[in-house]
Amino acid sequence: MTGRTRIAFFAVVALQVLFLVGLVAYKETTLRSGREVVLQTLPVDPRDPFRGDFLILRYVISTLPTRAIESDGPFATGDVVYVRLQDRQPVADAVGVRRASAQDWDLFIRGTVTGVQDGGQVLEVQYGIESYFVPEGKGLVLQRARDIKAIVAVDASGRAILKRLIVDGKVFQTR
Repeated sequence: MTGRTRIAFFAVVALQVLFLVGLVAYKETTLRSGREVVLQTLPVDPRDPFRGDFLILRYVISTLPTRAIESDGPFATGDVVYVRLQDRQPVADAVGVRRASAQDWDLFIRGTVTGVQDGGQVLEVQYGIESYFVPEGKGLVLQRARDIKAIVAVDASGRAILKRLIVDGKVFQTR
């Protein structure tokens, strides 16, 4: 390997490492500094023969009736939206949705419209926190649960990261 090739090789490796470290730091910042919010879930099948035990989550706030909340519609599939949350113990509810930045709102989560129904009166939204992987053999506990809530960290830009689950009133232990 010539001197130039060696330098180019190490530069490419260094860029990849920096990218990975930056990605982890970005997520870790949200986990540490984000505001914790509890969201009510609607679980779906926790088992996949190819990926092991995991839970696909739907949230109560995944279906938004735009006529019942503050809205700046119309919306289309693929739109990035900001959903205003109001912390109504024990869980947060959606009270508004808009396409524009929501910096004037106290608490909001960023999502993407995946479906529009009833002429724009109902939106289906995904937030990037719909999958939760669990150790093998623990999926059955989640499948039998009567109530699952998600504790989510939401940062100042509306980015959310799923921290942990509350299953039937107890924090879900993955060990």
